[in-house]
Amino acid sequence: MALINSEAKGKELDAKPGRQPFRKAIARSFTTLPKARKRRKGTNRLAIYGLVVIAPTLIVSGYFAFVAAPIYVSEASFVVRMAAPPSSNVFGSLLQNSGITRSQDDTFSVQEYIRSRQALKELGDRLPVRAIFGSPQADWLTRFPRFWESNSEEELYSYYTERVSVIHNDTTGITVLRTTAFHAQDAADLNNTLLTLGGDLLDRLNDRARGDAVRFADHEVQEAQQRVIDAQKNITNFRNKELMIDPNASSLSMVDLITNLTGELANTSARLAETRKTAPDSNSIPFLTSQIAALEQQIENERSKMVGSDSSVAPRIADYESLVLMREFSNKALMSALDSLEAARADARRQQLYLEILVPPHLPDEAEMPYALKNILVVFLSLSLAYLLGWLMVTAIRDHESG
Repeated sequence: MALINSEAKGKELDAKPGRQPFRKAIARSFTTLPKARKRRKGTNRLAIYGLVVIAPTLIVSGYFAFVAAPIYVSEASFVVRMAAPPSSNVFGSLLQNSGITRSQDDTFSVQEYIRSRQALKELGDRLPVRAIFGSPQADWLTRFPRFWESNSEEELYSYYTERVSVIHNDTTGITVLRTTAFHAQDAADLNNTLLTLGGDLLDRLNDRARGDAVRFADHEVQEAQQRVIDAQKNITNFRNKELMIDPNASSLSMVDLITNLTGELANTSARLAETRKTAPDSNSIPFLTSQIAALEQQIENERSKMVGSDSSVAPRIADYESLVLMREFSNKALMSALDSLEAARADARRQQLYLEILVPPHLPDEAEMPYALKNILVVFLSLSLAYLLGWLMVTAIRDHESG
């Protein structure tokens, strides 16, 4: 009974006109509050998206539309070749192309040289590099030095590596050199000069290789020449000391003399024997006897000059022949060294390196860079991705905290 009375009283209160609007207002507030919060969240997300993505994209678009300076690109392609004998193999002949082969290692040397500080230094000796990179035509974000850079050599080299690129194709062996500048002629001049410097580098490598190959052979030639000179000098000293041009010739004359004396001795002995038989008391017998004795003494003296003592001709002949033999050996060694030197020079010529330009640097008639649309799209997509990742992270954190 009491319960029925309380319900009735509640209904009476609800039926009162002052209570109805208040309850409706409270109910309406509970239903509209989440919607308002959702609208605020959506508005905040749009504001953040506009600040993080749209505004930077518009700034970048404005830069490329109104500020960015045109950049000209000059491109050339080359290969490094080495002269070599034609291959007997058909496939090798096709590759070597009439005795010219590619030298990949030296191609890499040229690439590394072009990217080096030394190349920048030598390039600066031939072209006004700082004036080219700091051209008034450039904008403040691309002109050297940029506002975050100093005007130092290191910063210049870093900027240089951005303006010069070398790309090598391992399959074809062709290297592409790309240079960029704010004037078309400057881009072409940079490319031409770098190719010239690359050729100069190969010339220095050729000179060094030729010097290394020929230096040893040339040293051998000089030593062989000195040995020939020393051998001839020893022969001259021998002749001056012994007072004879050729001991062999002297010995031959002595042999001829002994032969003649021996013949004369034989004739005189025969005459003496005949005289003793036919005229034992002849006055010519003592004369013939003394003549025979004189001939025998002279023959003995001549023979002693040839052999039998230290002052004889025989030891001198041995010494002289040794000197002559040494001179002959020295002459043969000199001829061999000269042949080796010529072979080394020929081999060095066959290993000569060449920088062969396949496509010369062209003078661009239109700016190729900057890639405005591509860069704007990259900025927009990158910022959108960053925003999406950030939103997902924030949502995950909130869900974790509310759970």
